[in-house]
Amino acid sequence: MPIAIEENRDTTLIIRGPSKLKVESGSAEVFGCKIKNIFVPEEKTLPVYLTEPSRVIVDEETFFVPVKGCTIPESWTRLEKVEADSFFIYGSSDSGKSSLATYLSNKLDSTKILVDLDIGQANIAHPAAMGIGITDGGIISISDVEMLDGAFIGAISPTGREAKCINGVLEIKRKIDKIKIVKKVIIDSTGWVRGRRAAEYKLAKIEILEPDMVIYFGEKPAYFDFLHCETVKVDSFVVKKRDRDTRIQLRSRLYAEWMDNSSDLELNLKKLRSRSSNLFKGEKIDKNIFEEMLETKVVFAEKGQGFLNICTEEEVEVGNAIIKALKEVYGVEEVNIISQDGVRGLVAGLYMDERYRGFGIIKDIDFRSGKVIIFTSANEKINRIEFGEFRLNENFKECFVKFSL
Repeated sequence: MPIAIEENRDTTLIIRGPSKLKVESGSAEVFGCKIKNIFVPEEKTLPVYLTEPSRVIVDEETFFVPVKGCTIPESWTRLEKVEADSFFIYGSSDSGKSSLATYLSNKLDSTKILVDLDIGQANIAHPAAMGIGITDGGIISISDVEMLDGAFIGAISPTGREAKCINGVLEIKRKIDKIKIVKKVIIDSTGWVRGRRAAEYKLAKIEILEPDMVIYFGEKPAYFDFLHCETVKVDSFVVKKRDRDTRIQLRSRLYAEWMDNSSDLELNLKKLRSRSSNLFKGEKIDKNIFEEMLETKVVFAEKGQGFLNICTEEEVEVGNAIIKALKEVYGVEEVNIISQDGVRGLVAGLYMDERYRGFGIIKDIDFRSGKVIIFTSANEKINRIEFGEFRLNENFKECFVKFSL
């Protein structure tokens, strides 16, 4: 049974989801967005600020705490008056980056382009992709913004994949520059900030995106002295940090949501472009010569410039000695041994004329013909595909693979 909360103005209700919330009388806002009826998801805790004496209706079991005053830091409100057109938000995981991006989206004048570079906890795109959206404000989360375009990375962490992610950032930059509207750009980045590799990765992203201002949480990194833009420190605002299990559950839910209204799509891999894959880009070679070595049936083999691809009927464990021998015999740097079973469930990013349309789940690949069946909500004519580094099971949980396509 719903319960009523009555509080004076200048009070913040910290509401933990899941809960439906209705402002029956008075006035309230979340991160600068006026609200009347909202749903607070299970993993969210939102600050509902009452700007007038108000009566708020929530679900009976809702956990809430009233706090006197507005919980939005003063350092955030000062950003409303700065003269800058693009902002890069820097900070560790759960420091408040996405909340600040939401706040700026609501408070800054002009149309806003939101850029989400966090491939682990994506808000605009899905996990394993970077996303671009456009908003005029009126949002309680940047996840409310529909993806206009993006870049598929195929991994949920930039660590060890810096080059792939930098290519994604370059793709994002080109797409932002083509959006011909009067705009401000708000860039939400990943939470990987510790160590030299993280510093080099962040510096490269900032130099590519060329923001007018870098907004940072916590201690100012030493390498910020090399930036050619203004830097501003802000206070952190996090109601509740998310643990690893919560993050995994949230990604699974996001994958499932992206699969709504999906159907089977048949494509011919031999006719699709791909930046990262060399599948079907070599010359066919006799597959039978590998069967005795691998002790399994081989359905396809090809050799190209620097690579050897072998597809087996079933998954097989291959030792380093065999891989080394194949590299020496065929004079290649890369050997990929793939199984027909192993590709089922693999995620793939789908593009139409360079515009990112979302991901799909591979159901089957016919390595003889090059035909692939993908379960996806993308229904446009697809002409580019990029393969991911993990499969999704029936519950949309990630299972990382040892091969690359």
